[in-house]
Amino acid sequence: MTPTLTVNLLRVLFVTFCGAIGGIVTAETQGNYLPGILVGLVFGLVVVLADRLLKGVSLRAFSSATFGLLLGLLFATLFMASDILRYQSDTVQWAARLVVYCTFGYLGMMLAMRSNRDEFSLIIPYVRFARETTQHEPLVVDTNVIIDGRIADLVGSGFLSRALIVPRFVLGELQTLADSRDAIKRERGRSNARVGEGS
Repeated sequence: MTPTLTVNLLRVLFVTFCGAIGGIVTAETQGNYLPGILVGLVFGLVVVLADRLLKGVSLRAFSSATFGLLLGLLFATLFMASDILRYQSDTVQWAARLVVYCTFGYLGMMLAMRSNRDEFSLIIPYVRFARETTQHEPLVVDTNVIIDGRIADLVGSGFLSRALIVPRFVLGELQTLADSRDAIKRERGRSNARVGEGS
């Protein structure tokens, strides 16, 4: 089956499942299953509609929003722990808590979704460490790169910050070229073998 057909089939099964569960619940509590089926179908359709609306949201954006929401709720909890509203009525305290939690949660999600990997490295250090380790890994050089002849100039210019590794079989191939009967191949092999041994 194609992915679209599979997704649509899962949606139909989900809506049907919601309708069946709603019917079973109302049949047990009220003796009539029809209202529960309708409520379950409406709930399932709303969830499917939310799924369709979230089609453009990636997993990275969702995880960033979740992380930002958690940070926002943490700051809201710390703010409300100060008992700044202890002399207010219960209704005012409830409304103020609702506003503070919603505001901090929203700001946390928006800030996290607009942040990039480098800004997240302040909180998640392994992102930066992984990038640095890949920058300092050595480069393995093969015969074609050495024969090209520009690797020596590239190393001399300081453009490459990584160490170069020339395997023994590459040096063996260069030695074979240096011992060739063809004068042009012999000269290129000898000069490039010296470059390979120097790097």
